[in-house]
Amino acid sequence: MNEFGNPRNDVREALARAGWREDSRGRLAAVDGTVWAEVNDLRDSGLDAPGAAWSVHFDSDVPAAVIVAACLAAAGQEATR
Repeated sequence: MNEFGNPRNDVREALARAGWREDSRGRLAAVDGTVWAEVNDLRDSGLDAPGAAWSVHFDSDVPAAVIVAACLAAAGQEATR
């Protein structure tokens, strides 16, 4: 469950459809361990690689399609329409 009052449900729903699962901290994780999470109540979010080798920050005005595409690419998944 998301702890912020204005969640990025657009991103959450798209990643859930792609098989990402919510963990106990409210983050969505791909099978390979790539994680996307909201980082504040302003709708900013971030994408982390497995083992924290790298991370990407998305400001709140980044479109959901861009965030989802980046998440899927990071996890080695193909984007579908």
